[in-house]
Amino acid sequence: MVGFVNVLEEIVFKEIYTQIEELRPEIQPKVKVEEVLAYAINRLPPLFATSMVGWQYQYNYALNQLESQILQLVKYGIKTVLVGDPLHDLTPLPNHLFINSAGILYQLSKLFDRRYLRWRDVPILVKELSSKSPSLLRINSPQVQDDTVIQFLEEPEVPVISRLSNTQRTLLAHSKRHMQKQLEQKKLAQETSYLQGIKVDETSWANDIKLLDSISIEQRALESYTLRAKLGLVNVLEHLVLLALERITTPELYAKINQSEVVSYALNRLPHMYATSSRGFKYLRQRAVTEYARDIISAVRNGVMKVAKYSRTDVVPIYTYQFEQEYEQSMLDLNSFFNRDDISFHNIMEISRDLLLANSALC
Repeated sequence: MVGFVNVLEEIVFKEIYTQIEELRPEIQPKVKVEEVLAYAINRLPPLFATSMVGWQYQYNYALNQLESQILQLVKYGIKTVLVGDPLHDLTPLPNHLFINSAGILYQLSKLFDRRYLRWRDVPILVKELSSKSPSLLRINSPQVQDDTVIQFLEEPEVPVISRLSNTQRTLLAHSKRHMQKQLEQKKLAQETSYLQGIKVDETSWANDIKLLDSISIEQRALESYTLRAKLGLVNVLEHLVLLALERITTPELYAKINQSEVVSYALNRLPHMYATSSRGFKYLRQRAVTEYARDIISAVRNGVMKVAKYSRTDVVPIYTYQFEQEYEQSMLDLNSFFNRDDISFHNIMEISRDLLLANSALC
């Protein structure tokens, strides 16, 4: 179960879009956000967290201690991407790297055209489609075809702004950096209030504001959860650290310890290795194996000892843990509904697509 997050991803992602808005409108679509993100994060210290307390600490540290470095690296990253490299590999990462609960949830959100789709919503949508096509309740078990589960990832949309002068765009961006949280909360609350059926009651204004803030935080967490699948990038070291953890520990110890805390501990002591292309992934993975194998093993061993000795049970886990729990529960729900035992993120896309096609044919 994935229960860790790199807080830098959200922070750098926001800064990239802020700086994109400072560019001339004709240049903005040329910036590949995922490449700038990988460029900047690969040059910053890792800030992984497994709990909400840890997330807040790392987030504050990034804003207070790394702000100028982040601004500069994003600026250089945009320039580097715009200049381009004729030898740069444009082949996207292999699809199988995104066949996980977060990646499939992003694909389902596009399939159902629901921007803020959560795993807890998936059984509801699938059951509704099935009720319109009762014959599909006996749907055969589809073959798992990883290469076709996720289609080519779309390039992220670049925000469009009016044709402002360079001075105006700079002032606007500066203002946004200081008001980012307030603006995002207001926007997300407005976007979701109708969908959530929330009506602001002037007599309980304070409670409504807290509720809207809570919803906006959840939406932020969800977007961060699916961010890598949306952009098409991965941290090469995460899989290697997880693999090392499985091989180093006994099955009994592996099941006993908080695996996410061990992985987070290890990744915080290793360099970032984010890749956005097939060639980049192969290069970084080979480099990790040849140059950092001992460091990976050492970091994992130390992490296991510390986590086993100082286990924490009274902390609120990071939001990804909740999303993973929702995934597991939704799969149990769907398997029970279809009277099956094989439904998972490997085939839920194919099942959902078949249901949509069947309903379209009935219309």
